[in-house]
Amino acid sequence: MTACATDKAKFASAQADKARAAQVEVALAAAEKSVQQARLMPLLPSECRRLWRSGIELGDRLDVAAKKSDIALGGANKQIAGCAAWYDRTRKARLNLN
Repeated sequence: MTACATDKAKFASAQADKARAAQVEVALAAAEKSVQQARLMPLLPSECRRLWRSGIELGDRLDVAAKKSDIALGGANKQIAGCAAWYDRTRKARLNLN
């Protein structure tokens, strides 16, 4: 009878170990899913989708047209630099989620 009780205890212990292992697998899968979701890039800021036009109109003098073009290009370049910096920071943050 003593051996039977020992076998029951071993069986109960093995069942408990199996249940804990299953919980660990579920927890690991949930953690991996969270990490993958955290690495996803967020939506691009709407400012980064802005389109630029020079604003030059028919009849503008050449100096005025050149100035309008320079202003538009300056704004577009500033936007591109800002969006690129945002992307680089965001991507780096997502890749460093260890």
